[in-house]
Amino acid sequence: MMRIFLGVALTISLLTVGAFFTLSYLTKQAHGPNVVAQKFEVRQGENMFDTGKRLEEAGLIVWRPAFLWHLAYEQKTRDLVAGTYSLSGTFTIAEIARMITTGQTVSRDIKITFPEGWSARKMAERLTANNLPGEQFLVLVRQPKEEWRTHFDFFSDVPKGTSLEGFLFPDTYFFDPNVSAEAIVEKMLSNFDKKFDTSLRAALKERRTNIYSAVTLASIVENEVKSENDRKIVADIFLRRLSIGQALQSCATLQYILGVDRAQYSYEETQTVSPYNTYLHRGLPPGPIGNPSIISLRAALFPKSNSYFYFLSDPETGKTIFSVTYEEHLKNKNLYGL
Repeated sequence: MMRIFLGVALTISLLTVGAFFTLSYLTKQAHGPNVVAQKFEVRQGENMFDTGKRLEEAGLIVWRPAFLWHLAYEQKTRDLVAGTYSLSGTFTIAEIARMITTGQTVSRDIKITFPEGWSARKMAERLTANNLPGEQFLVLVRQPKEEWRTHFDFFSDVPKGTSLEGFLFPDTYFFDPNVSAEAIVEKMLSNFDKKFDTSLRAALKERRTNIYSAVTLASIVENEVKSENDRKIVADIFLRRLSIGQALQSCATLQYILGVDRAQYSYEETQTVSPYNTYLHRGLPPGPIGNPSIISLRAALFPKSNSYFYFLSDPETGKTIFSVTYEEHLKNKNLYGL
């Protein structure tokens, strides 16, 4: 009788050990048959048995008992976090269990990228296209809340009554689907505040200029040429034109006024009546014509000294062609068909 008892006990022990190692192996090595990523919702108040059943039916785990055993072994049977997850059979049972008990849900945020140099109007259009409050955003940009001017110290040199154009830092943002227009603006202003660092603020004092002028110049440089080196050279050219009272004659300001980008604008277009027309008016325009990148901001404050006074862009390659004299500039225009 004792031998029978010992035999049964040994058999049970062997089965238990075997089951333990089998279940351990399955949870850490086995994968579900469905390797295509899919959205899986853990429902509010759902127990582990129902969740395990649906995971198995979706082909995300290979065997439900292994999933249940793993939760029990890890003491996570009551730790399921309701939410939507991105899962596939490429994950192991242990990995899926960890994700749905720690709340690694799919982000609901909407990803929005604002290219460098874009105007607030174009930013508003992109927000609206993504079901975010673009119209309200544009209203706040044009009529900012007074508290923003006191909260962000960089506004101390910005004329009152002006819009936020130029200070909406172009970047990639993630917004909650229910985000307010106010929160969007504040996030972008905070980003500008961070990016316009101490070196740039020190350069303002060294050059004896103010942030509004620097941002306005940077917004023009942004839309004139593309490379960092060219922007530094063009910034220096524009600063020298400003210093002698010569009109900037920037095509970027015509693009802003007319809403069209041309390799060459007609004489009639250069005569368009607008305070932003730098062909008609000397000095900087009334304000920024877009929201410049950090590269253009640095170009405006750390320009590259040079002997050029004119430039144009090759319509075929986009390469910037610089000239010292106006005669040389005219020759280059003819050479490049402008």
